[in-house]
Amino acid sequence: MKITLTQEEIGHHVLRLGLAAVFLWFGFSQLIDSLSWVSSVPEWASTLLHLPPAMIVMANGLLEVALGSLIALGLFVRPAAAILAIHLFVIACDFGFSAIGVRDFGLAFATMALSLGAGRSRQS
Repeated sequence: MKITLTQEEIGHHVLRLGLAAVFLWFGFSQLIDSLSWVSSVPEWASTLLHLPPAMIVMANGLLEVALGSLIALGLFVRPAAAILAIHLFVIACDFGFSAIGVRDFGLAFATMALSLGAGRSRQS
């Protein structure tokens, strides 16, 4: 049995696996060393959630590992990517027009493209 992939399908897999790697790296980084990420938690998040910043970092790490794993495995890719895209848009807006904000804004758009089926074959 010969499997052939179109360029669109290959592009989809490259985008999916590349973004999964990013979310898994950041998620595990937050779980392993959450105290290093506490300074990135905006004050409004602690106030809104009534949680200490370290717990927010841990929850964020769990979210990114769980959804990043689904994306890596090719399971529930579109809903997982949609949640992560919205999540990244919030983060990017919080960082504003800075190197981190612009990077996260670009990643949010790439993740949104994945949630919309970017690179999927027309037959699927």
